[in-house]
Amino acid sequence: MRGLWILLIFAVMSGPSVPASVQAADADPDAPELFMANPDQGSRFWDRIGPANAPVRKNSTKADVHRGVEGFAHARYCLSCHVGQDKNLHYARTDVQCKTCHISRPLAGIRNPAATMFSEHRAEKVCAECHQGATLSMAEYVIHEPVPFAASTRSAFPALFWSAWTMVILAVGVFAVFAPYVAAWAVREVRLILKPATQMPAPGPHIERFSLTERLFHTVLAICFMVLSVTGLAWMFIETGFGQFLASLFGNYQGAIWAHRWVGLVLMCVFVLHLFYILHMARRQDPGGLTGPDSLVWKWADFRAFWHHLKWLAGMAEHPAFDRWAWWQKFDYWAVWWGTLIVGVTGLVMFDPVLTSEYLPGWTLNVARWIHKIEALLAMAHIFIVHFFIESYRPRAFPLNDHVFHGAADLETLRHEHPEWIARLEADGRVDELIVEQPPRAVQAVYFLFGVAMVALGVFLLIGAAWNFSSLS
Repeated sequence: MRGLWILLIFAVMSGPSVPASVQAADADPDAPELFMANPDQGSRFWDRIGPANAPVRKNSTKADVHRGVEGFAHARYCLSCHVGQDKNLHYARTDVQCKTCHISRPLAGIRNPAATMFSEHRAEKVCAECHQGATLSMAEYVIHEPVPFAASTRSAFPALFWSAWTMVILAVGVFAVFAPYVAAWAVREVRLILKPATQMPAPGPHIERFSLTERLFHTVLAICFMVLSVTGLAWMFIETGFGQFLASLFGNYQGAIWAHRWVGLVLMCVFVLHLFYILHMARRQDPGGLTGPDSLVWKWADFRAFWHHLKWLAGMAEHPAFDRWAWWQKFDYWAVWWGTLIVGVTGLVMFDPVLTSEYLPGWTLNVARWIHKIEALLAMAHIFIVHFFIESYRPRAFPLNDHVFHGAADLETLRHEHPEWIARLEADGRVDELIVEQPPRAVQAVYFLFGVAMVALGVFLLIGAAWNFSSLS
């Protein structure tokens, strides 16, 4: 009897008779001690900036990668340990699951020849199942992508770390200038309107502010930008109700992706046409050419006008005498250039991953996706907040500056906002030849409704993206 009590006490103290590993169910599969330096580090440029030199799991060469791993139990699901891996794009947006790629039993480490994910046959046995013609280079795409902004990514995947941070710094820099700028502008205009002595310019004749070609370029750009914004946010937020609603406007998720890709190509074609247009204007020495007085190229006078406008916002100076284009209009114009180039090039890189990987390592797709995403978010935030403020939200523009659509702008308003341009036109005797009639009211109404619809859609997308930002993928 005494022996039975001793056995019972020993059993209670030692716990249930199950593997110790099951008790440690919360063991971290990404704990640093499970990794080691990559023994196959490369010295090529692509190896130094890519993920080739990242640490690897100590068990990555074993036929059973889970042998001896604390917390592992055969009955458990992959995601019960590898938390967060369901967020990668393959798992979240396709029918691909962990076992689709890691199909060996027991699960072999990816540096073991028995593993389907072994580098020598990964493209053939895994990637090519969905991406016909996939190459070994494409198989270098990092499915389980590290957090781009994490300190560990700096050494594990330098290209991803530095490119993501560069884009974030660019975005922060833009809004560090424009956020306080537009806030001060709004306060200044409200104070001016509330002052009893302030008089708005009386309506007068209208002159042609934008040519037909310029209006067409702007309208096509606006339509393409809004379609790309809707489809792009559908892609980024597809796991949310917001993203699913946007995707439903194009049938489904795949329809939104199809529209995004092809409208992106249209935008790139428009960009190339605009480039030829600018070269044509410069060749015939048009005032709007590269060096003409109507040029959108930055000059030293634009920096002085920026400083003068800041002083006006602070109530320390009179309103600056802008020429045809104010400094922020030139900024917006060139921002479209750099934004189109960045999202255009990265979009083309991702358009056909198989073709891209014939010339570039597959991990460049990871880099391209993050650059594309951050620049797209920056562009949307700038257009929906800053550009729409200047042309729609601010008191003197509310509810919309629609002359960019029909081309006719009030002469007296322009005399106040762009006095140097009007003075130059009067000195050249060109004012009378630029005077135009406003389009019929019905046409004005169409332009107005179109512009207001663009602004309303932008506000909706801005609010939806901000509300669901924590779900961004």
